[in-house]
Amino acid sequence: MSSQKKIEEALSRSVCGGWDRTFLESILEQLSKDRALSIKQKQTLGKVLARNAAEDQKKHENWQIDYEKEYQADALVLAAYHVHQPYYQPMAQDILARKIPERAKFLRMHDNKYSKKVLNQFRADAKYSTGDYLKPRTNFNSYKNAEFEGDMIWAHQNKVILNFIKRGAFVIEVCREIRSAAKGAKRYKLLPIGETTPIIVEERFLKSVRTR
Repeated sequence: MSSQKKIEEALSRSVCGGWDRTFLESILEQLSKDRALSIKQKQTLGKVLARNAAEDQKKHENWQIDYEKEYQADALVLAAYHVHQPYYQPMAQDILARKIPERAKFLRMHDNKYSKKVLNQFRADAKYSTGDYLKPRTNFNSYKNAEFEGDMIWAHQNKVILNFIKRGAFVIEVCREIRSAAKGAKRYKLLPIGETTPIIVEERFLKSVRTR
């Protein structure tokens, strides 16, 4: 079968979309003008045709069922991380809006090294529990490692953080969302002693305090 015929068949399948479709349409136009393909174009063409074959069309047609059954729980965890990162942000927003993501692109996101680390952190047992008394470690940076819910003036944030550094805080919630791919990325909502405003800090910046 000629390359032109293979391209036309791939373009007839709904699985072929996004960059793949644009690429194949460009190559088809080039071939129709009897223009030779470069070695790199031939290599890329082979890869694009391979991932838009008949068997991929079947997977595409079953994707919604497979996604909801096997991937949706992981997808929501990963979307909470990637929505704060630039590369997969649009797809992460769609996932959080309960839309079905494009299969090929989602699997690339699901299987990349950062996503694997995020899932590992999500599944890891929490080191601390509700009610634990904690203080910041020496690596805690008050300007980078503390999160607040909602907007508030800097002076109030600074007061809360300084009180946390000086007096510590109690865990009031173990958060589900993972915002970092680093080890110890599980997040805790803390209430510093003497404050009514909670802060959120990752596990890697916290240590337990013994009480008598």
